[in-house]
Amino acid sequence: MLKEKALLFRRIYAGLDLLVTAISLLAAILIRAAFEPSPDSLGLFKRYFPILYFALPLWYGLLHWNGMYESHRTNTTLKVSWCATKAVGEGIILIILVAYVFKVAPISRSVLALFAVINVGLLVIEKAVLKQVLHALRERGYNFRTVLIVGSGVRALSVARKIRSHPEWGFQIYGLLSPGPEEVGRDLGGLRVVGTVEDLQRTISLNPIDEVHIALPLLNLDAITRMLEICEEQGVRARVMMDLYSPTISRLHLEDFGGTPMLTFTASPAESWALLLKSVIDRVGAVVLLLFLWPLFVVIALLIKIDSPGPVFFRQERVGLYKRRFRIYKFRTMVKNAEELLPQLAERNELSGPVFKIRNDPRCTRVGRILRKASLDELPQLINVAKGEMSFIGPRPPLPSEIVLYKPWQYRRLSMKPGISGLWQVSGRNEVDFERWMELDLEYIDNWSLALDFKILLKTFPAVLLGRGAS
Repeated sequence: MLKEKALLFRRIYAGLDLLVTAISLLAAILIRAAFEPSPDSLGLFKRYFPILYFALPLWYGLLHWNGMYESHRTNTTLKVSWCATKAVGEGIILIILVAYVFKVAPISRSVLALFAVINVGLLVIEKAVLKQVLHALRERGYNFRTVLIVGSGVRALSVARKIRSHPEWGFQIYGLLSPGPEEVGRDLGGLRVVGTVEDLQRTISLNPIDEVHIALPLLNLDAITRMLEICEEQGVRARVMMDLYSPTISRLHLEDFGGTPMLTFTASPAESWALLLKSVIDRVGAVVLLLFLWPLFVVIALLIKIDSPGPVFFRQERVGLYKRRFRIYKFRTMVKNAEELLPQLAERNELSGPVFKIRNDPRCTRVGRILRKASLDELPQLINVAKGEMSFIGPRPPLPSEIVLYKPWQYRRLSMKPGISGLWQVSGRNEVDFERWMELDLEYIDNWSLALDFKILLKTFPAVLLGRGAS
């Protein structure tokens, strides 16, 4: 019954979200029409409203994937806002890509921008209103869940205090089950101990219990396993307090590992359709750009050969995802024996840490300085992107000699595929010191989304055009 009720509520939430999405597009079209010199409202509707046939199922999937339909009892407004922003941002990017690939009639950027802003705003408002309505109902004794807490120690009382401090969650505590019989019948923190852990099956069989919260030390793993089996048999939801480790930044999720449930801690974005899409965009985009830019490659190659002796490409071993080694490609911008001259310039290094960087490097050739200023020397890295070794956006790929000098916290930047551009570049890479460089890479990893990649990509072009490339 509880599962059916939860499913019904989820369907209602999803239906309201899709209605709000349709209203958002309608509002965007009306606003655009209001500012048109000679608005053809009917034409605008015919042009943009069919987008809903594609957008509505896509939006449902994106909202679901981003956690919008997880328990509304414990969702905060901030979390809802973040879920909505990510889902809508990813959806807009997909609409633009589909329109480009299938040569759909041009879609107005103003309509898409208005649609995105209105959609996020209305979704957040809708969820806030629903939360207040449900909160009012729960305060009157409706739409609540009865919780049985297994445990009577510090963990159990901590769970009880948290539940009591959030009445809007809609939980009512039935009582506690203690590990031993000596506490049965007593009041602990204002809660009655209704039995021992051995009484779990009888208690949930004879009483209206919706959820069981297990707050026992994880040393009692066998006992906890048996409790979970009992809850599964009874069709009662069970939650286990996981306090064996309190991650500072790691994301925690349960996954099926060949039929075995495993609790996974990951300090980088978990494998998802979004990462898969990022990889597809990278590889396809790199191949397309290589096909279009080969005449520019030929011109640059000729200029390099005319300007100085040596190869056209500079190849160097770098460290990629999870410390895998690969050879990076760049257009050569320095004299042939640049590596041999490095020790003579070491004392002029302008960056702290293991990275070497100086302005007006004397090893640069005339053509090399121009290429570096415009970041054109980076173009051959499209080959690395096409091979799957790099991404368009990501942390800078370090040298093997650099990572041996890393501090422990800096190794985490290797948990994301390296990129041609990143936060470090659009922040003015010549002005960013090494420590801040590392912090920006980790900031990117911790907040990664397709929308963030798109934002960095848009900022990369002005950074290059304004000459904020390497000096």
